[in-house]
Amino acid sequence: MIVFQKVTFKNFLSSGNSPVTINLNNHKTTLIHGVNGSGKSTILDVICYALFNKPFRTINLPQLINSSNKKDLLTEIEFTIGPDTYVVQRGMKPKKFVITVNGESIDAKASDRDNQQLLEQNILKMTMKSFIQVVILGSGNYQSFMAMSTSARRDCVEDFLDIKVFSTMSVLAKERLRGLKDRLNETKGEVGNLEYKIELHRDRIQELDSRSASDIDDLRQEITSFKDTKKNHETNIGVLHGEDSELLEQVRRLMINSPKKKVQEFNNVIVKLDSKLERLKKELDFYNNNDECPTCTQVIDPLLKIDVRDNTLSESKKILDARTQASTKYQDLKVILDEILLKEEEAFKIQQDISKLQIIVDSLQNQIIEKENKIVSISTQNSSIDKDRGKLAALEEQLVDLRNKNEDIIRELYDHELVVNLLKDSGIKTQVVRKYLPVMNKLIRKYMTALDFPIHFMLDEEFNETVSSPMYQDFSYASFSEGQKSRIDLSLLLTWREIGKLKNSVSVNILILDEVFSSSLDQTGKELLFALLRYGMEDSQKVLVVDHTLDNTFKDKFDHSIEVSKLKGFSKYS
Repeated sequence: MIVFQKVTFKNFLSSGNSPVTINLNNHKTTLIHGVNGSGKSTILDVICYALFNKPFRTINLPQLINSSNKKDLLTEIEFTIGPDTYVVQRGMKPKKFVITVNGESIDAKASDRDNQQLLEQNILKMTMKSFIQVVILGSGNYQSFMAMSTSARRDCVEDFLDIKVFSTMSVLAKERLRGLKDRLNETKGEVGNLEYKIELHRDRIQELDSRSASDIDDLRQEITSFKDTKKNHETNIGVLHGEDSELLEQVRRLMINSPKKKVQEFNNVIVKLDSKLERLKKELDFYNNNDECPTCTQVIDPLLKIDVRDNTLSESKKILDARTQASTKYQDLKVILDEILLKEEEAFKIQQDISKLQIIVDSLQNQIIEKENKIVSISTQNSSIDKDRGKLAALEEQLVDLRNKNEDIIRELYDHELVVNLLKDSGIKTQVVRKYLPVMNKLIRKYMTALDFPIHFMLDEEFNETVSSPMYQDFSYASFSEGQKSRIDLSLLLTWREIGKLKNSVSVNILILDEVFSSSLDQTGKELLFALLRYGMEDSQKVLVVDHTLDNTFKDKFDHSIEVSKLKGFSKYS
């Protein structure tokens, strides 16, 4: 886990020449509050700039320097990873970028770009985009996970799962594979040319050796044999075509009633019935666990509770019966689909057999043509056979060496193709994603339930969302209100933190919420979120809330608070 200890800055935006230090690991919850424009969100820009040389908000780097002092911008962030303590110092006018570990500077001779790459890839093990997804939930220029492109989502998740290295390995393997393919094409061309020359020499020698009538008779006998074999194979091909047509007709008859569509329809019915059962269970739990209304505090009539419980149990039984019937229909249709699949596999195998036989038939036809051409081309040439045989022997030796070289390249190419296939998005990385996807969706449901938004919101392998709850059919992330989106964003952020903790890849100790409480959450959402931050997270997890809410009731909820105000144009942190 990365444990951020403190951040210090001066001459950064509206902060003055006196260094400001904010401890990040001393309190469970910290409120940074002040009026709009006081500089409270500067902390987000400072942390991102110190780590990634980019502010959180869309601000040009030169504009980060305090406009009054116009120099000596300096940031310093301290964090620990295991037993090691890291300090990153970054500044402008004068320019500064230093990384120290346990008090010793890391290779100051390297370029800033190399050191930044070292910081992101080897120390933090995440990009700024991934860092924001597990540390910061904000407003303004914040881009939520669901607002990203598919490729950007995948990049972030690869950071969370610590599988980014496979992408780098894939690039290297593909480059190596391209080089091997080029070499193979070259050797194949050389082999082809040499084989062609050898074939010409062999044909010439054979022609000179086989001028007699007996040789011609032998060729004709071979042609007859090839034709007989070809005819037998063509008969077999006709039989196989008939079997293939019969199987495809059986599949067509089985598909008449659209079993695949009905399987999906029954599956949707089962999902809807499960949702209804869940709703009835919550209603029953409410009346079982409450003797008075939590909203109006009126005592609930015991007879009403009994009546509601009986009605709920009765309705639940009906739904269970309906689900059983739907499940039975679903299984019956699955049997039909399995039969269709089996017949399609049989048809595919027959088609493969047809293809193999056709290749043999074509080969036989080519051989027949070749033999016929040899008969026609026999002539009475008088050139020296011994000279041609000597040339042929030399060419054959070259061909053996070239084929050995070609086989070596093919073996190496096969190995690299295996590696490339394993490193594709559909290879090792997909297997890792598939392993963790159920965990991700379970955590998303957990946090959305905790935030009183228990919808069936799930991510697929491409990290696209599906919403299957009865009240939100055919919904996407963009379809929800801003308050509902905030709950989804919070659930995803907390999920990525959990995943990072499981993988020990991008696990951090701080969570920063910028204007989340005062933006789109209603009062219930705020209370649920605060309860989740206070009691649903480990004590090692520190929460920084940046908000312009100034009333003491809100302030008293936090263990520590920092008020930001403006004094003579400079931000003051107290």
